[in-house]
Amino acid sequence: MSSHGGGDGGRWLVSYADLITLMMALFLVLYTLGRTDLEKYKDLAESFRRAFGGDTSRIVSPDLSEGSGAGGEGEPAPVQVPDFPPRPPDTLDVASNLGQALSSAGISGEVSVNNNAEGVLISISEQLLFQPGSIDIQPTAQAVLDQLAIMLRDIPNDVRVVAHTDPTPPVDPRYPTNWDLSVARAVTIARYLVEYGGIDPARLTAAGQAEHHPLFPNDSPEHMAFNRRADIIIVYPLDTQKVSLNIVPPITIPGLPADGH
Repeated sequence: MSSHGGGDGGRWLVSYADLITLMMALFLVLYTLGRTDLEKYKDLAESFRRAFGGDTSRIVSPDLSEGSGAGGEGEPAPVQVPDFPPRPPDTLDVASNLGQALSSAGISGEVSVNNNAEGVLISISEQLLFQPGSIDIQPTAQAVLDQLAIMLRDIPNDVRVVAHTDPTPPVDPRYPTNWDLSVARAVTIARYLVEYGGIDPARLTAAGQAEHHPLFPNDSPEHMAFNRRADIIIVYPLDTQKVSLNIVPPITIPGLPADGH
């Protein structure tokens, strides 16, 4: 009986050894494929990081052998990562000239001029423009808008007028919400620039954002006063023809179907 039991044990050990050998082989194959794929993705990610971190336009080729490319089996085409064009430098000149002109006219106290992501931002406080809850432009604001209109006539760019409020509900029943009040104020400013400033209406866009884009938290009267404003934006669009990204097909892992299943 002992001899019979020993024979069965030997056969079992041989089968177990074969199983371990097959598992080791499978592990080595998976490890090799996984490492190759990981290195490719690391190279691709590093190239994107460098490109968007300020490097100039470059071609990213994730571990492609010489002569491989779009036609190579299982290999993606190179990724073209172009430069993102900077904001036109003349926005700095326009902002500076506007600020100096307003200061020379003695009407810069409630007006700020800066550059933003869209172009040149001219921000005018509500205190200068309107009475609380009203859409009628005050006489003191007309001198500011007249001066702006003179300068805007010499600039061909589109102009956006965006009015902002604080969370205080309007008192005028004609404007049940701050959306209504802010839109009405923006339209009033745009109409003034057209009717009295001679600005082409095709260049103008009027919008209201109510209290939803504050400069400061609405936690004090001072902050709320800063948030009540009208922004006049001289738009300098980026050259979108230069901003493009060629999307490449996914990297194919040898031994796996193209859909990954």
